[in-house]
Amino acid sequence: MKFKQPLTAGVAGALGLAFASSAMAQMDAPQDKRFYVAPMVSYGFFDNDAVGGPAPLGNLNTDNDDSIGATLAIGKPINSWLNLELFGFYFNPDQSINGADANDADLYGFGLDALFFPARDTLPVYGILGASWGKMDPGYGEVNDVAVGDDADADFLDAGLGYMYQLNDYGLAVRAEYRYRYTTVDSADIYGAGYEDQRFDDHILSLGLQIPLGAPPTAAEPAPAPAPAQPMDSDGDGVIDANDQCPGTPRGTEVDARGCPIEKQAPIVLKGVTFEFDSSKLTMQAENRLDNVVDALQASSEVKFRVDGYTDSIGTEQYNQGLSQRRVDSVRQYLIEHGISSSRITGTQGHGESNPVATNETAAGRAQNRRVELNVTEQ
Repeated sequence: MKFKQPLTAGVAGALGLAFASSAMAQMDAPQDKRFYVAPMVSYGFFDNDAVGGPAPLGNLNTDNDDSIGATLAIGKPINSWLNLELFGFYFNPDQSINGADANDADLYGFGLDALFFPARDTLPVYGILGASWGKMDPGYGEVNDVAVGDDADADFLDAGLGYMYQLNDYGLAVRAEYRYRYTTVDSADIYGAGYEDQRFDDHILSLGLQIPLGAPPTAAEPAPAPAPAQPMDSDGDGVIDANDQCPGTPRGTEVDARGCPIEKQAPIVLKGVTFEFDSSKLTMQAENRLDNVVDALQASSEVKFRVDGYTDSIGTEQYNQGLSQRRVDSVRQYLIEHGISSSRITGTQGHGESNPVATNETAAGRAQNRRVELNVTEQ
């Protein structure tokens, strides 16, 4: 029959496209791609065909009765629109030859299916194209008292439609199919040389289950939200660019809330504030000088300050550090006892012989280095 050639080309082309698409499957949206098995009960509406041949058999008409059978498929979704399957089937139809009843025949095959889903998630209808190869074992051992072969090669081309209904969240589904099957049997294997192939237009209905293998896929965790972009602080002064009224401040410069450099006042050296030798006890001159400082501070009650003290380099560094701390603590105590609130004194710090303002090689230079300073911290 001329119908076989275009059907063969169409099935081969479609299966080739199916294989090619599997290489691009990773580009599609994620799907349930578990392997599955699909056992189905089938019913075949079988055709008959007459072939002519040489004596002694002559012309022969083979008729296959309709028959129940079975189909089993093992498959896997490849992407959102394609499944590929390996499948097999078996039928056992009653046969007659030239109108005379014969025994049951065996008709079976194994092959490859491609299932095409145009809209898998919204419309579970699919198209079927398949090709398989197998055998037909005739239900008779002789014709007109002439022995014949006991099996013949056969090939099958399928085209059809199916419907799948999912039963539960696991993925178990009912599957119903119709297939038009174009069957070609090598008659020469049974009747001998000189006989052309028998060709049958068969129709197959199947109903069964599709059973996924393995646990259902779980939804992928959503990607974490990107971290919010941090505000820019181009000059690194701790004030973001949007609020920085003095951009480009040199690094390390102390700035205010606007990002502008804080103008620091030079420390106030309390000249005349001296101590007895190697002691933190204030001299009379120092007390007089601090009385003047108290008057000035009481006149500027909003000012807060820190007291810093220094020594010369005579003695060990460790000893001078302790001596300078004891001396500034004496100044702090004197100010508090004479009416300056302790809350206005933000701290005291003895620096020992560090940060000299003059040489320690002369008596005059050492005298300058022994000093007490007030540093305004808030006004």
